[in-house]
Amino acid sequence: MINTRFFAFGCSFTNSFKPTWADIVAREYKYFENWGNGGSGNSFIFYSLMECHKRNKLTKDDVVMIMWTNIGREDRFVKGRGWVAPGSIYNQTEYDKNFVRKFADPTGYLIRDMAHLTSACCLLDSIGCKYKFFSVVPFSIPDDNIFKAFSMDTNITNLYKDELASVAPSVYETLFNCDWYSRPGYRDLVGLEEEYNSLRGESWPTWEEFTEQDFSNTKKHIIKEINEQYNFSRRYLMRTDTHPVIAEYLEYLTLVAPDIELSNETRKWVNETNIAVMAGTDLKKIWKPTQVRRFK
Repeated sequence: MINTRFFAFGCSFTNSFKPTWADIVAREYKYFENWGNGGSGNSFIFYSLMECHKRNKLTKDDVVMIMWTNIGREDRFVKGRGWVAPGSIYNQTEYDKNFVRKFADPTGYLIRDMAHLTSACCLLDSIGCKYKFFSVVPFSIPDDNIFKAFSMDTNITNLYKDELASVAPSVYETLFNCDWYSRPGYRDLVGLEEEYNSLRGESWPTWEEFTEQDFSNTKKHIIKEINEQYNFSRRYLMRTDTHPVIAEYLEYLTLVAPDIELSNETRKWVNETNIAVMAGTDLKKIWKPTQVRRFK
């Protein structure tokens, strides 16, 4: 176990009702704080980083990791309510349609969030600590409902090219090939091997290949074929939650941050936890989410 402090920041892809990438990395550290919060945007993430620094006095010996989220989010602290963070501005009920029509602008959000990203880099560089930046989706995707990219102004991206280069490729790109439904919902597959095989078409992957996603990209379209044409797939295989399961978070870390050393003990825990999630086991028996002191 590494005798330093580890601080994680992000949205629900970082702190959720089930373990995330942050919980995997945290098992290697003596001290851990998870500042992630569901529905929060990059403003909230940056505000959290600053508050964490003031409360904990980050030093060069600490480790900070941030998973930035999509840019089209509005975060506000409101007296009596605390943080109002409803997720995508284009897919929520907190702000009315008139507000969205008048003030929701992807280019404006990009300018804002590039300032947050740059400020985070400057702060952490000045401290001298080790840090890594991840991302849920590319900064070109403002909406976490439609997932359609907009044309980013090259004047902006060129100005912040160094900071953008510090962010690892997103979960959306690396794990899901820019399609959240390219992978099945793992928990929904439990106990369905017999039914799958009875319905299996000639071009379908084997059950083992399907559940492990162990087949070539040329067969990726088969997933959609199954989802679109068969009752089995519509009932069980459509992914209802775009958040990765813990085994997928481990895969993501391996792909974009292979230099993060994870012990065999941690990998075993990930496997056991993944099985528990798939089986619907009460996670309280094997995992406890962390709470941090923050403005509420």
